[in-house]
Amino acid sequence: MEVLLIGAGQVTSRLNMTLVQHGHTISAQLPNLTPQMLNGFDARALIVVSPECSIAIDTLVYAAEKGRYILVVAGGSDAVTAWANSVNIPSYAYPPSEIDVHNLLDELRRVESGTVATDDQYRRAVLGSEMAARLQSGMAIRKIAVTSPKGGTGKTTIAVNMAVAMALCGISTYLVDADANAGALGFHLRLDRTNDTLINLLKREISAKSRVMSGIASTAALLPSFVQIDNLPSLRVLPGLTTDNLADPVFSEESGIQRIGEVIQGLYNVGPSSNGVTIMDVGINPAHPLHSAALREAESIVIVIKPEVPDLAETLRWVRSIMSEVTRFAGKDAAHEFVSTRVKICYNQVYDDTFKKAHNTLRDSMKSEGIDFDIVPNGIIPFVDPKLATDAVNSDYREHILIWRAKKERPEELRAFAEALISFTAHFVPTITEAAKRVGIIQFDEGKRKRRTWFGF
Repeated sequence: MEVLLIGAGQVTSRLNMTLVQHGHTISAQLPNLTPQMLNGFDARALIVVSPECSIAIDTLVYAAEKGRYILVVAGGSDAVTAWANSVNIPSYAYPPSEIDVHNLLDELRRVESGTVATDDQYRRAVLGSEMAARLQSGMAIRKIAVTSPKGGTGKTTIAVNMAVAMALCGISTYLVDADANAGALGFHLRLDRTNDTLINLLKREISAKSRVMSGIASTAALLPSFVQIDNLPSLRVLPGLTTDNLADPVFSEESGIQRIGEVIQGLYNVGPSSNGVTIMDVGINPAHPLHSAALREAESIVIVIKPEVPDLAETLRWVRSIMSEVTRFAGKDAAHEFVSTRVKICYNQVYDDTFKKAHNTLRDSMKSEGIDFDIVPNGIIPFVDPKLATDAVNSDYREHILIWRAKKERPEELRAFAEALISFTAHFVPTITEAAKRVGIIQFDEGKRKRRTWFGF
């Protein structure tokens, strides 16, 4: 494994030789490190010999954000040692004993084999141990479907930005493209490599002669299908379809439909099994076997719409369709309970408060159709500057995804979007607002505001 070694003394040099003898590659041995210097190396692990180097805590946090796994050979009571102890970074005595070196090498082997979760270190490094623990214990909903009644509403944009926001806040987030119409999630995230795709996974499982997936075993088997996003260790993605053709007869057979449900259930369980969240980007037709399974197994369903008449009409049709689908499985009462307790309406690309009129129209239409429960707006996402919105999808940089850019560059034009998105995401993770402030996605600095937005932020 490639290791970046920070230190300039005899202990560091002896450690250098030991690492090479055990098959590791040393990217460089440096007396100090800055974020700019770190960007020049692809090392997976960073070993800091704190008494023999100069390094700022901010640089170590930056290294954790970039997915580098940090180990510290610690001095008695210097700042690096105190920080490592406060966030449970693996640390070893200085000078290290033979047992310390053995334990350090064992930790590197675990990192190389993938049995160490770098997202856990990232979460503690950027939030602190106390905030990280509260964030993980405060998750209200861990299985989320994001869908829409029609195309063009920004469904995938909301799904991607919610996933990135959670991941930036340290939540282990698993994002699945479950759109049977050949979803665009992979393009949004600029995936240049994949471990698997949902379509290939489904075909393998449906055609398998024996059922090997069940419970915890299925979750463990599905983990390798996800690819970790570079520079964001807490986000893993399973892209969707390489074709928009799901006409293979095996998908229409009863046994195949049942297996789709088993796979979807297993994918949803991946997030909670890692003490995190699974988000599925689901296509617009709720009757499709893939979409039906993704919606049925979700703890919460986000419906993304624009406050426009065509979207309202399609939303009404969608509600009727999903209620019909659930009624078929579980009866009318269960269908009413399913929709009323799980569905959350997220209005997207909102200009001003005219969405209120649109929502009243939707509510009145539902009542006239005999759908006797109220539905309220749960999220109101403002319109974003067209140049930034275009960059979010078309530029060469993954960090131009809107919420990521809001954290990295903090443009005033994205302040309202970031605050509204985090406010909506708090339906699922109530503690995310505090975490978002801690990592710099949102800032409540009224002195820098040019104007107050209509929805109160």
